[in-house]
Amino acid sequence: MVKPVLYAEAGIPNYWRFELNAFKGQLPGESLPVAFVHSLGGDGGYEPTHRVAAGEKITVRTPFEFILDPAALLP
Repeated sequence: MVKPVLYAEAGIPNYWRFELNAFKGQLPGESLPVAFVHSLGGDGGYEPTHRVAAGEKITVRTPFEFILDPAALLP
């Protein structure tokens, strides 16, 4: 988990991670891919804002507003 620390130190306001394959911590029945959305917090580290599985839709408001469904990212 080196990249998130380096990105936070650089002041990058958003950090996203996508899990395309089964992973430790995957919730029962959670469809892949899963998106993990983080924003830079007041303490200088990233705070999780969303965990979105394929087939779910959320509106993300930063860095700009858009609708995210991880299933739409795969061919």
